[in-house]
Amino acid sequence: HDALPISAAVPRISAGMGMTAMPFTRPERAQCPVDFTGFDCGEQQINDWLKHHANASNKNGSAALYLSYDHETNELAGVYTLSSTTVARDETYAPWMRRNSPILVPAALLGQLAVANHFQHRGLAKALIRDAVDRTLQLSLTIGIRALVVDPLNSNLTMFYDSLGFEGFNGETRMYFRMPNYPRTL
Repeated sequence: HDALPISAAVPRISAGMGMTAMPFTRPERAQCPVDFTGFDCGEQQINDWLKHHANASNKNGSAALYLSYDHETNELAGVYTLSSTTVARDETYAPWMRRNSPILVPAALLGQLAVANHFQHRGLAKALIRDAVDRTLQLSLTIGIRALVVDPLNSNLTMFYDSLGFEGFNGETRMYFRMPNYPRTL
């Protein structure tokens, strides 16, 4: 596994804050089945999906599975998936998504994002999202993708995505990050 480049590295937390930073590998697509038995992100719905569906989805191409490891121990630290999706033009009030767009607007879906409990609050979630945004931006330069879409599980995650520059669709919990802009705080 390659270490994250300096520009996308997980921020170091000062020792005075009582935490030490842990370097993580740059996320790479899973090339073989992954054993998620000991992985726990604290959200049972995501844990169950990873254990029962992640490998099949990665293999059949319905979701690309990206993995990041603790650089020192090689322990699985974080996971995310990317897949294609669409947003119905009539279901959004975002003018840029409605104007001159097809009925189904092409987008990418950040479907699952998980950081193991003991690696949380160390910047890895932001690094994984940054990687997903970067990969989606690269795709958007080749094929039509108007946004990276997320479906936050709860209000805390909604606030987290909002702090990174994601915006909500009016009247929905679903959020989007418009391409080609980058998150303002990553």
